[in-house]
Amino acid sequence: MSLPRPEDFGLTERLITEIRERDRRQARLFVDLMVGGCVTLWLVLTLLIYAHSAPKVRLLGLLMTPLLGVLGAGIGSLPLAILSGIVSWLRFPPHPGARALERYEAATAGVHACDVCRLALGDSLPKPDTYYCARCDAWVCPSCRRRYDLRAIAALKRASGSEPGPPR
Repeated sequence: MSLPRPEDFGLTERLITEIRERDRRQARLFVDLMVGGCVTLWLVLTLLIYAHSAPKVRLLGLLMTPLLGVLGAGIGSLPLAILSGIVSWLRFPPHPGARALERYEAATAGVHACDVCRLALGDSLPKPDTYYCARCDAWVCPSCRRRYDLRAIAALKRASGSEPGPPR
């Protein structure tokens, strides 16, 4: 039994490269918006809290405002993640051939370690029925398919360079 070829799914090497490049740009935009938004939110909250506390307690305000700003930015990161996901999806809508590429990758995949479990949870055991998600550029197991919180954590870790991408 031979493995299916990309041509069986209506794909060419140029089309596969184009789809993966579009998905990389979308992921990069998501990470840039998310990180930039959190840093901006932290800076704005820190300045506002310090401006409010400076006339009363200068030293305590100077020490506490960055910590309170981080707390506020952490709370505000969920809406930022949602907005970043929507903006990145609108800027780079799904490629018409992305489904065909996912079907091709699923047909040739086999058993792989779930990149989301590996990066977000530290679980590097191979799992059956993993599929390659071209949008995330990662192998995803069925239990992580709807866990967008873990998928976002994995994408941020991969984009920060602390963890390598999926093995090819």
